[in-house]
Amino acid sequence: MKLAIDIGYGDCKVAYEKDGKLNFFKFPTAIQRAKTNFASFGDEELYEFKGTKYKVGEQAVNGALSTRNLDFLIKYTPLLIYYAIKKANIDTENLEIATGLSILNWSEVDNFSNAIRTINVNNEIIAPANIKVFAQGQGIFIDYQGNKNGIIVVTDIGYNTFDFLVFEDGKPKPELSFATERGLNILIEEIVNIIKQKYDWTITEQKAKDIFIKGYIENFGKRVDLSDMIEELKGYYTDEILNEMKAQRLNILREAQAVIFSGGGAYYLEQKELPSNVAFSKKPYEFANVKGYYNG
Repeated sequence: MKLAIDIGYGDCKVAYEKDGKLNFFKFPTAIQRAKTNFASFGDEELYEFKGTKYKVGEQAVNGALSTRNLDFLIKYTPLLIYYAIKKANIDTENLEIATGLSILNWSEVDNFSNAIRTINVNNEIIAPANIKVFAQGQGIFIDYQGNKNGIIVVTDIGYNTFDFLVFEDGKPKPELSFATERGLNILIEEIVNIIKQKYDWTITEQKAKDIFIKGYIENFGKRVDLSDMIEELKGYYTDEILNEMKAQRLNILREAQAVIFSGGGAYYLEQKELPSNVAFSKKPYEFANVKGYYNG
C-alpha cells in the first residue's frame, strides 16, 4: 500500500489508491494541544502523541499551533501522516510513504526522513517499509503532461514557501533553482493584522486562512464581507511573485520551454497577462505535487 502526502504549512494533501482508483483529499495542517482539565464532549477525536493529546485537522483550526517553521514539520509530521492514514482507512502493512520537502529546508532532509521511520500515535506503531522524499515542486514536474524537453521551470506557490525549480531534459538543475519564504503566508499574516486592528480580535493563522478562502467573517452574528480587501491583497502578492522571479531568473524564464504555475497560489495568477511559455498544471492545482509524488 502506498500513501503520498504533501505536507504544506496550510493544508496536507493526500493521495492513495483504493479499489483500483486513485483518491485525493486534503485537511488543514492544524494541530491543537488538548487541555488536560477540559472535559471532551461530542465527537471530537484526540490523538496521543509523545505523551500529549492533540486535536488534528478541521477541529483544531481555531486553536492551532503556528505551523510556519521546519521544527513544526519535523516534530509533527508523524502525527499528520497517522491522521491521513486513518482518514484514508488504508492497510499499513508494507506501507510506502512518498512526501516532499522544500529545497529551502533540503539540508534537513535526513532529519525529516528519520522522523517518520517510526510513527507512534495512540500507542499504535507504524513502521513504513519505504520512504521517498521529493523536492517540493518535483511532484508537479512529474505530473505535468506537456513536453518536458529542454528547460522547464516549476513554480510552486505554497502556504509558507515559494519554490522555483529548474529542469533541463528531465533532470533537476539545483544550481538554478531557489526557494523563499514568500508564500501565501504573507496574505494570511496581513489578514491576522487587519482583523486585530479593525475588530480587536486575535485569530490564529489557520482561522485567517479560513477567512481568506471564504471571503468573510462572522462577527457577533453579523457576516462581514472582506472579499474586496482579499482580492486586493491577492493582486499585490501575485505582482510581488512575478517580480521576484524576473529579478532572480529572468534569462531562465526567457529560455524556458514552459514555466509551470501550480500550488494553491496559482489560482490568483489565472487572470494575469503572462508570457506565452507559461502553463498551468492540471486542476485542482494544489493536488499536482501529491499526484506526482504518488506516481514518481
